[in-house]
Amino acid sequence: IFLGTALLASSLHAFPVENLADCPFPNGTDKAIHSYMCSDNEQFSITDIQTLDKNGKPFYPIDPRQEFILNLTTYNHGPQIDDNHVNVKINQYKAGWSGDCSWTSIPTFGLLNGIDGCQFAHNCPLTSGPLFLILPLDLSQFSAIINMLAAYKPYELEIRMFNYNA
Repeated sequence: IFLGTALLASSLHAFPVENLADCPFPNGTDKAIHSYMCSDNEQFSITDIQTLDKNGKPFYPIDPRQEFILNLTTYNHGPQIDDNHVNVKINQYKAGWSGDCSWTSIPTFGLLNGIDGCQFAHNCPLTSGPLFLILPLDLSQFSAIINMLAAYKPYELEIRMFNYNA
């Protein structure tokens, strides 16, 4: 069962000026995180996302090579979830052959599919109603994929959570 989608766009550290001529950062992501739900009537709605470094200080742009904390304010409109798995897609914003800017998928070869959300984020159960989740994230186990993002261009994480309740 597909429950919800959060799409986060971010940039890595300083970026060369020539990248701005090719593709400007979409939705103000050069200065702040941007999120949205990909479809209506999802079980979860996200109202706020904050990124902090491992010491709890505001941290943006996100550098996925470093540990960080994702503070997520959300609302679970459905039943409690005791077990969830996540599939993650990574896209990069860049100019294509036509010169138009668009999101292009970065191949992950399934390495970011079927992640045990409870074990990875330590946030289960996801009770019904309002939720304030503090998610410490260490993505170093995905370094082979993350190192492909070091091109100083904006990227997005499409996170799809699936209910694995028995």
